[in-house]
Amino acid sequence: MSLLFKVVFLGFFIGLMSSCGTIQKVAIGASSDLLYEASPSLETEDDWETFKNGIPGNLKLIEVLYSVKPNDEKLLVNLTKGYAGYAFGINETLYLDDVYPEKKDFSLHKERAVINYSKALKYGLEFLKLNGVTHKALTSSMRKNKGISTLLDNNLKNVDHHRTGVLFTAQALAGLININGKDKMALAGQLPIAKGLFDWVCAKDPKISFGACDIFYATYEVSRPFGNRQKAAAAFEKFFKANPHNWLARMVYTQFFIMESGEEEDWDKQKAFMDKASRLHQNKVKWMPNYKGHKAFSNPNLGFFQAMALKRYEILKKIVEKYKDDIF
Repeated sequence: MSLLFKVVFLGFFIGLMSSCGTIQKVAIGASSDLLYEASPSLETEDDWETFKNGIPGNLKLIEVLYSVKPNDEKLLVNLTKGYAGYAFGINETLYLDDVYPEKKDFSLHKERAVINYSKALKYGLEFLKLNGVTHKALTSSMRKNKGISTLLDNNLKNVDHHRTGVLFTAQALAGLININGKDKMALAGQLPIAKGLFDWVCAKDPKISFGACDIFYATYEVSRPFGNRQKAAAAFEKFFKANPHNWLARMVYTQFFIMESGEEEDWDKQKAFMDKASRLHQNKVKWMPNYKGHKAFSNPNLGFFQAMALKRYEILKKIVEKYKDDIF
């Protein structure tokens, strides 16, 4: 069933149900449950271009549902996750080409990332507000030791969609702060909120989203003023060994270490790994008889993480080849 057909059918269905608000909301509630249960299947998409072109339509479909039932938690969580994931996976990936070797004065990809992170954050904060957690309460709690964790413990449940909602609200805020950098100092003051949200969800589920917690804390350590780069580098190395098939962490490491102030030897090491990963991926996605698969793809839900890593590697490799003397 095409997305266009789904949207048209949905509009027709909602129109039929408009005479009975209760039936309408029950039907949409069932749809939100189904969409939430199905959303992890998007992570299996191993073609970056397909994800780039397909996700916006899916998000608009969810927004149609949300416009009819704006207090549906799972619709809000899906929108938060979807827009945050698109900002990071698509917009920020393309933005790499505008950052190195010298950041451009204007980048459309940065603008799109800011807009999509902002949408994700809007939906994420609305999800939290539905559960009694306002932005004002978060701001007050961030000044207290474990204040945000306590606030969330008092208002949220330790269930999958609550953890997911908090995780991607945190990612949206952290991503918005990171991509704006020093351009928006008022945003930097919100970083303790992002960390507090991560602290809560990562305490509940340290392995959520295939290492999102480990990647955040390592990046946080290297990005903050007076951060410990050795500690962050060690955290990345530990993650590589424990999660050899999540290639995205290597590209985050490349961005924050090698491209900023790294050594050529370190780049060569990551390049050798990613060249091999690229060949494995090509063997997987291009059909050939007698292909037996590879252990790197034993978890299909790592598909998009791997595809994103390869796209970022493709961009960074071209940049290093062109500006090698400036980078090293």
